[in-house]
Amino acid sequence: MKELSIFVDESGDFGRVDNSSPYYLVTLVFHSQADDISAQLVKLNKELKENDCPEYIHTGPIIRRETPYQNMTIDERRSLLYKMRMFFLHLPVKHTTIKINRREANDKFALTAQISKKLKAYITEQFGFFSSFDKVIVYYDNGQQELNIILKYRLLQTADYVCSIELLSVKYEEKRLSKTEQAFFYKPQELKKTFIKSVRSKELK
Repeated sequence: MKELSIFVDESGDFGRVDNSSPYYLVTLVFHSQADDISAQLVKLNKELKENDCPEYIHTGPIIRRETPYQNMTIDERRSLLYKMRMFFLHLPVKHTTIKINRREANDKFALTAQISKKLKAYITEQFGFFSSFDKVIVYYDNGQQELNIILKYRLLQTADYVCSIELLSVKYEEKRLSKTEQAFFYKPQELKKTFIKSVRSKELK
């Protein structure tokens, strides 16, 4: 039986419109259970342990120097994000991100309708891909402890990584990067050429 796992992450407030972050993003990372990722997991876990890094890699807090990364230097945090980038690039996964402009969906009902519409359109467009699997399982990081099996745990972090980079892409294009985000990426084109470009290279479209 062919099984597809879909790992979901989101960015934005579902209930209110925030002018400082006027987009709602939903990222879906697709992984066929037939594709082994044990080698990638072992490599990442080994690197994190050897460098005494936090086990959980959460992209936004890494950039903003939030808990548990508040005592790490910018170079240590950048190194951690690059480890996540390399892990992602070597994974046999694809992904997509749905972006909703909250100015066009200013309450939860309009937002729900737009998400449903865009998801339906994407599934229809990619019907050949989804129908090639016998079973589809969706994982969403909403605090359920049973999801903290290491494979799911790391792939949920991958969804978080992709979603965070896609949000940074929107802010980059609209010239809305915060001072903290600008300072994190040393070179002006580093975010676009190193992170955004590599994420887009694995997009399912």
